[in-house]
Amino acid sequence: MSKVIINGVEDSKLSVSDRGFQYGDGLFETITYKNNQLQLWKEHLQRLNDSCDRLSLKKVDESLWLEDVKKLDLDNDSVIKLSLSRGNSARGYRYDEESNVTRVTASFDLPSYPEDNQSGINAIICKTPVSMNTALAGMKHLNRLDNVLARNEWNDKAITEGFMLDNQGHIIEGTMSNVFCVLGAELYSPQLEQCGVAGIMRQQVIDIAEDLNIPVNIVDISKPNFMQMDAVFITNSLIGLWPVKTITDGENDVTFQQNELIDIIRKRLQQLVAD
Repeated sequence: MSKVIINGVEDSKLSVSDRGFQYGDGLFETITYKNNQLQLWKEHLQRLNDSCDRLSLKKVDESLWLEDVKKLDLDNDSVIKLSLSRGNSARGYRYDEESNVTRVTASFDLPSYPEDNQSGINAIICKTPVSMNTALAGMKHLNRLDNVLARNEWNDKAITEGFMLDNQGHIIEGTMSNVFCVLGAELYSPQLEQCGVAGIMRQQVIDIAEDLNIPVNIVDISKPNFMQMDAVFITNSLIGLWPVKTITDGENDVTFQQNELIDIIRKRLQQLVAD
């Protein structure tokens, strides 16, 4: 971590009474900073503010976030993480509606991913399920224990991602990504009405597909159907888009071939974030 700004001041310490620490009572956004700008900033801010409305969490004015980013004194491409908690409180789940929120703006080195990831990654099916809760579905809230447990199911460096299912056996997302499938000339992506994160890059892919008249089906995807797709790829705001080369569930291994539809969407996505 290079630098941290807490409520507008450079600092690295939070109170133990902060509700983000106590209960995961808050939200976060992870944003790529390239060429001296926050990529897809408006989309990230909109998701953050929409989630604040859903949690009855006080919103932070855009100007304050941008001032905090300036105080990071960035001179390299970086990862910016914005965290927002409900602030300090006494013990107990009930919160004070008048309490001040805590905002944290932090910078990190941009990860250096293997170049081979652009041609395909290896993945597994995780045993840890995604918790189902319609009140929290879609949001990037601070409660990420499902993903923590799932990500620690493997240590093999040849495995890049793990796919998580809900309690009904439907594919929902990767531990760090959203997932798309290709079948014929159409895209499929899991429903996120009961769980999962509605990713910013996921929505960009949906919008690009619609612009290209590529059908996008948001549906329940069972594991057997998932393993029989023509192709699979993952997305998030740091990696953009990576195809999936192999998937194993511990019993069966599936290998996917390169897919022209993925190449078309990735090219458009790269143009979008470069603009």
